[in-house]
Amino acid sequence: MRNFSDLDDGVDEDDWDRCFAVNVKSHLWLFHAARKWLEKSNAREEGAAVFPYTVTKAAQIHLIKSLVIIAAPAIRVNCVSPGVMLTDWGLSFPPERLGAVKEQNKLKRFATLDDVAEQVKTYVTSKTVTGQNAVIDAGFSL
Repeated sequence: MRNFSDLDDGVDEDDWDRCFAVNVKSHLWLFHAARKWLEKSNAREEGAAVFPYTVTKAAQIHLIKSLVIIAAPAIRVNCVSPGVMLTDWGLSFPPERLGAVKEQNKLKRFATLDDVAEQVKTYVTSKTVTGQNAVIDAGFSL
């Protein structure tokens, strides 16, 4: 296996796939196999659609923190985590679920593409922010 602190043009996708299979996918399949013996959860059906997003988003957040260690001080690395937005994906949720999420948001609104773009602009113009994840969810996660 390659040294992952070396991110030159020789990055090997097979190494990444192997690590993801061992560290993430294996746990997913283990849970799936053991599920009938585990206590039933109260998960809602729409949770299944969100599950791959949340797992890969967590991986992305940890990736940016690792990239900072490799890339600093020459390169700043940050990410954004928008909450539900009224994009095609957000609009795929039932209206009553969207209403409940909006009501739970502390600001009683949804983040917009402009909100996300403003945060990205802040990251680009700041010279001292690196390794951060901006949660843009109108206070939903609080």
